[in-house]
Amino acid sequence: MSRLVVVGAVDRQVRLSVADLRDRWASRQAEVTFVCASSGARRHTFRGPLLREVVAAAGPGFDPARRRDRSRFLLEVTGGDGHGTVLSWAEIDEDFGNAPVLLATELDGARLDDSGSQLVVPTDTCGARYISGITRIRVRAGLGRDDEEPDDMGSDGTGRDDLDPVYLDPDDAGPARASTR
Repeated sequence: MSRLVVVGAVDRQVRLSVADLRDRWASRQAEVTFVCASSGARRHTFRGPLLREVVAAAGPGFDPARRRDRSRFLLEVTGGDGHGTVLSWAEIDEDFGNAPVLLATELDGARLDDSGSQLVVPTDTCGARYISGITRIRVRAGLGRDDEEPDDMGSDGTGRDDLDPVYLDPDDAGPARASTR
């Protein structure tokens, strides 16, 4: 039986089977068409809970009352084959993108208990973020926290003091031309 774990910036790590996903949360349905580079357009019907509801059960480390706090969090989703992707919490948050991203427990009526849940991003036209056999969802406090990382940026804000600044010439419409005044 395949399981996934929710880890990272959460109050508690959560380990879930596909059956847990099916039994503990309301199931949604998404009929999607996406394009695969190798096999062209694919149409499928997926069922499963919303990603945001499952991750919320682990207690993400943001203040839910503060939109800016929520907007800086990231979700790394990894499959059993090592393929992974990143979503921002804002993509799935009801106050921002509100994308109905699923952790599918069924694909075209077949249960995914043995192979593992699948990430379904109905708003994507490319299938690259449809991660199969999810093993881990890592919640990251991504952006804008001064207390998480030291400010090691150089005096020019690039992180390197040994670089000469490049200035774009406003009179030149060409994107490849720049000057170093």
